[in-house]
Amino acid sequence: MRAAAAIAALATLAAAAGCANTLMPTPVGFDASGADPFAATPAGARTADVRIFVAANRKVRDAGDHAARPPQEAAPPPSPGTYFRTERSQGMRLGTMSVRIGDGSVSWPALERVSREDDRTADPEVRLEAIDDFGGVWIGPPGLDPAPDAGRPVAERFVAAVDEALASTGSRQVYVFVHGFNTTVADNAAVSASLFHYLGRTGAFVQFEWPSKGSVWAYQADRTAASASVRAFRHFIARLGERTKAERIHVIAHSAGAPVAVAALHELRLMTSGQPAEAARATLKIGRLVLVAPDMDLGEFRDCVSDGTTALPERVTIYVSSRDKALDFSAWMTDFARLGQPLQALTPAQVEFLEDDANVDIIDVAAAEERVGSWLGHSYFHEDPWVSTDVLLVLGTGAHPLDRGLQRDGTRKSYSFGDRYPDRAREAARRILASPAAAPAPARPAPSLTPSP
Repeated sequence: MRAAAAIAALATLAAAAGCANTLMPTPVGFDASGADPFAATPAGARTADVRIFVAANRKVRDAGDHAARPPQEAAPPPSPGTYFRTERSQGMRLGTMSVRIGDGSVSWPALERVSREDDRTADPEVRLEAIDDFGGVWIGPPGLDPAPDAGRPVAERFVAAVDEALASTGSRQVYVFVHGFNTTVADNAAVSASLFHYLGRTGAFVQFEWPSKGSVWAYQADRTAASASVRAFRHFIARLGERTKAERIHVIAHSAGAPVAVAALHELRLMTSGQPAEAARATLKIGRLVLVAPDMDLGEFRDCVSDGTTALPERVTIYVSSRDKALDFSAWMTDFARLGQPLQALTPAQVEFLEDDANVDIIDVAAAEERVGSWLGHSYFHEDPWVSTDVLLVLGTGAHPLDRGLQRDGTRKSYSFGDRYPDRAREAARRILASPAAAPAPARPAPSLTPSP
């Protein structure tokens, strides 16, 4: 039975490939009766175009593994959908992406109105329009950089662009999205643009692109590519906190992207083990960590927790579901429990381990998925308007689960969605977004006791 469900899930994933990207369904907490997510959107961002930053350890079309272009040179016009390739690179490309919501003729008032409709008759298309590739920086083995000085202006341009975005939007919060298995850059850009749109387009949003093959039949290849991307992500997060004027860096990781984020933070915690977690957090500017449908070995996660990884972020939120057929497939393929599976599917010892972590919140989305979810049940963080509300409130505000309209799940140390969640979500979103303190200020950084990662 389990194998049949897993194979059916794989077939559904394959059938879904190639569908057009559209704006995520209106989060229930931000519909016309809920909070206004655009109340603080700056005038310059009130357009159909959304600017997303990108960091990718992918090779690119018509360029080598580490080709850095001087910032003053114009980029060759790329074909956005095919510019980033599926092969790994020992360099990292930095730049921006322009993503358009609608056909280009939609005014901001019209876009704002449709973005808050609770039952749309049509969803606006979300399209990757252009990529501005600043160039490459080397992240391979030390001493083997083919062009040791070429990446410096690229990194400086990227930092300056992030800082400009933070200054122009009046927020110093940075959000980083780590995608999952079987995705393309265009797919991920649509998700990034939708999330940033409903976050009010304040701060800066970064899409970290590890080289997924973009094929449902390449599961093992994607898992290997994700594992090989941990060092790149670690470098990127550390440099982002070190060199930009960000106040906090919040990470949302989906599916096979979860072990990339967790393993990178694990390495950062080991490298800062001479400091208390609070001091290391302030130095690295690590904010909230959100793991959605994490396709991660539960034992691997336990090892990371044992080394203090979950103490590094301000808070860790894990979304799980008993209706996630993609994780059923993963568990069948690996023969090990996945972090995104519900507590009911775990052994008592595994449940006790998860519930003992004081800095982790577990959110069971099964009740929400039963009402408004998809058959596959894996991309609920942007497809399910109940779950997306909670994800956005976590990322944007860090409010406690009970303050976000969730309910305690019986005697377990987890939270769930109840029958009246839409009303509670609207009230919670209005109350939370009206508060002037959406994100806590960081503590004063302590002197670094370890080499820069």
